[in-house]
Amino acid sequence: MLKNKFLLFFGAILILATSCKDENLAPIATFDAAEKGAYPALIDETVRDINLFDIAGSSYTYTIEFIDLEQGNLVSEYSIQATYEDGDPSDGDNSAGPIEFKSWPSSSFETNANGFKGISNITITASEAMAAFGLSDLGPGDVFKFAGRVTTTSGQSFMASNSSAAVNGAAFRGHFNFNLTAICPSALEGTYTAISTAIWCGADDGYETTVTLSKDGKTAYDVDDFSFGAYDPCYGAGAGRPLGNLRLVDVCNKISVTGASQWGEIYTYSDMSVDGNSWKFTWLNDYGEGATTELINPNGWPPLELK
Repeated sequence: MLKNKFLLFFGAILILATSCKDENLAPIATFDAAEKGAYPALIDETVRDINLFDIAGSSYTYTIEFIDLEQGNLVSEYSIQATYEDGDPSDGDNSAGPIEFKSWPSSSFETNANGFKGISNITITASEAMAAFGLSDLGPGDVFKFAGRVTTTSGQSFMASNSSAAVNGAAFRGHFNFNLTAICPSALEGTYTAISTAIWCGADDGYETTVTLSKDGKTAYDVDDFSFGAYDPCYGAGAGRPLGNLRLVDVCNKISVTGASQWGEIYTYSDMSVDGNSWKFTWLNDYGEGATTELINPNGWPPLELK
């Protein structure tokens, strides 16, 4: 009986101790074991893409609050370094950095509704990132990599490299590092009428059906039938469709095909043209199957061409 009373008493002490813990400060202890630190926590952000069709209008905006033992009051400065990585070094690698990009003293911090010091609506434009590295143009796959640093009033500096995985993970909203990637937005997804002619087996020339392009990432598409209906007149309506890991890829309106069908067939496109609502191309696989296909889009196609 005495043993049970002791266990109950000890359990009550544990409950009291844990109930007094400030959850907002929990991640502070996950920095270097020898010291208490600080980090920027993400509150809000926009898309991290640079639109190559509108570089001048591309920007990234984010809001952070500082987490430390005194709700951000121990932070004296927030700064970010930048590195540029050339996405196509084949014509000369222009990669550069890191460089000191921007910094904010504590006098520019504000107190948010939660009582934490922070910075609202930090905006990085594509134009200023390019200017920092003396770039006049960008290409698909180019990346600006940013590394944040928090300096405390005691002179300590904290970055992703000397904070724990827990702080850098999604649970604590750590926002030290981020990338801005140059892409061309692609919007080919949809269900379209497909008319196939010059079908390799010679059957039912001018076969009409529908195919669906579904986005897989930012520039790749799954196509629910890479024969664009041509397998039906050649093999029958119950025949399997070429799928596998075949993907239609659109990079800045340049089209290519990657992957292979479930039977290992490789596909190539040729003779591509776009005229308003009509997108025509000839496809051929290394098994000898092929046709000329026209996809009809009532809303019109962008100026697509072969890569």
